[in-house]
Amino acid sequence: MLRRLAALTAAMLLWVNGARAEPTAASEPVAAAPSTSTQASAAPPPGKSSPTAFSDRFFRGTTPGELPTEKIALVATLYVGAATSIGVGIAALVSAGSKQNDAESFKQSAPRGFCDDLASSDCATYRRLLDVERSRRETGMALLGVGGLLVLGGALTAELWHNDQGPELAVDVNATGLSLGLRGRF
Repeated sequence: MLRRLAALTAAMLLWVNGARAEPTAASEPVAAAPSTSTQASAAPPPGKSSPTAFSDRFFRGTTPGELPTEKIALVATLYVGAATSIGVGIAALVSAGSKQNDAESFKQSAPRGFCDDLASSDCATYRRLLDVERSRRETGMALLGVGGLLVLGGALTAELWHNDQGPELAVDVNATGLSLGLRGRF
């Protein structure tokens, strides 16, 4: 699980930084044909910003400048956590639906009035199935909420953290002790 999470985070970091697979000199030769697209990929005129895709806003935000690696790592971690939370939440809700079906099947197959005696084994089994279903449904809903909050946190971090400015860490050691400070601008 951790390997997949690390691979996904690394892939997102490479994708956001615009990593491209380019042929090297040792690779098979690529014919250089005259292209008219070189002017299209030239720098934008002065005063104009470079065109960015809408999806870039999920990491870059609306501030101009070079995207700091720390920002990419934090935002990617928040988005991966959100995706994981939402995925597990959906799985828990599907499992809750399955347990609800099991409880209904048990109820239909049990004799009429089987829960008149709350201490009976049939009633205890039925209540256990209902408790598992309720627990999984609550867990699924909570995980969906946490996933939503993590997406919101990632989006707010991308928007409020100015590009070209990473957090600064200061360590001060003196006779009275050690102090640690973290500074950033939002």
